[in-house]
Amino acid sequence: LMGLASTGRLGSDGKVLEAGEIIDHYRPWSKMFPTKLKAKITMSTLGVIGAWVAVFMAMKEYGVLPVILWYIGPLMWNQAWLVLYTWLQHNDPSVPQYGSDQWTWVKGALSTIDRPYGIFDFFHHKIGSTHVAHHLFHEMPFYKADVATAAIKAFLEPKGLYNYDPTPWYMAMWKIAK
Repeated sequence: LMGLASTGRLGSDGKVLEAGEIIDHYRPWSKMFPTKLKAKITMSTLGVIGAWVAVFMAMKEYGVLPVILWYIGPLMWNQAWLVLYTWLQHNDPSVPQYGSDQWTWVKGALSTIDRPYGIFDFFHHKIGSTHVAHHLFHEMPFYKADVATAAIKAFLEPKGLYNYDPTPWYMAMWKIAK
């Protein structure tokens, strides 16, 4: 319900987390974020809390069933789609997985795959078909992702470092699940 939990094992400083340490997207002091983002994380977390308060208030005003049908249901669909996207981008058999002794930032950034998502590319600003660029330049505006992807592909593909799978997402889902 609260979005994707972090699966990272490194803090924003690149150091491995200690046993039992947790990083998440909600606490401003989480090691996931550099200190300079503390105010933005606080605002984001307050926004999430405010949204859930609004959902609760809507349930009081309109009833539980209408809010489930008109908000919670679509939210669950959205979250399921985001989890599917993330799973497809990071768990393809061609995506390398590294241990802590082998991992570097560049290896981690290249540990994804671009694939076509059909009509969903339009609705999701091509985040799935330009995902390698997203990993390398996560602050880049989405409307430049096609240009960046073409340049990245031209540079990395001859070196065997660009990962693309033309398999449609619904077929890739079954391939990856095997």
